[in-house]
Amino acid sequence: MNYLRLWKLGSALVAAGVGLVLSASGTKKRIIDLQNQRETEKRNWEKTQNEKLLAGIQSFHDTAGALLLDVREKEDYDAGHIPGSTFAPLRDIVSAVEAINPDRSTPIFVYCYRGRRSGYAASMLKDAGYTDVTSIGGMDWYTGETIRS
Repeated sequence: MNYLRLWKLGSALVAAGVGLVLSASGTKKRIIDLQNQRETEKRNWEKTQNEKLLAGIQSFHDTAGALLLDVREKEDYDAGHIPGSTFAPLRDIVSAVEAINPDRSTPIFVYCYRGRRSGYAASMLKDAGYTDVTSIGGMDWYTGETIRS
């Protein structure tokens, strides 16, 4: 092989290496940008969840005769719950609410730890004929006062 061909081959390899380095740094930047975007979306989602919960608690306070139900486990409820809430286990939600207030038109606000179980509870209560049921989310985003049992 002559020197000119070696020089061209070497230059081509260097150019390819530089291209890979630049491509890798661009990929790294895209990954960092995606991670930052994900963190921002997570913070926004958590803020939205907090606002939903606080709005639900305010609606509970503003609604005469309303019930605020905590459908977490009993140990969780005892460790700290929202003032004015009543423990109602998810597995017995309908019978628990019937025992507290059998009026199917009673406004009911339901929360749990993250919001999933409160959604299930609200569905079960609606299926049982309760007409004014709202899942307000989860304690995970609550920053207010709690009461221990």
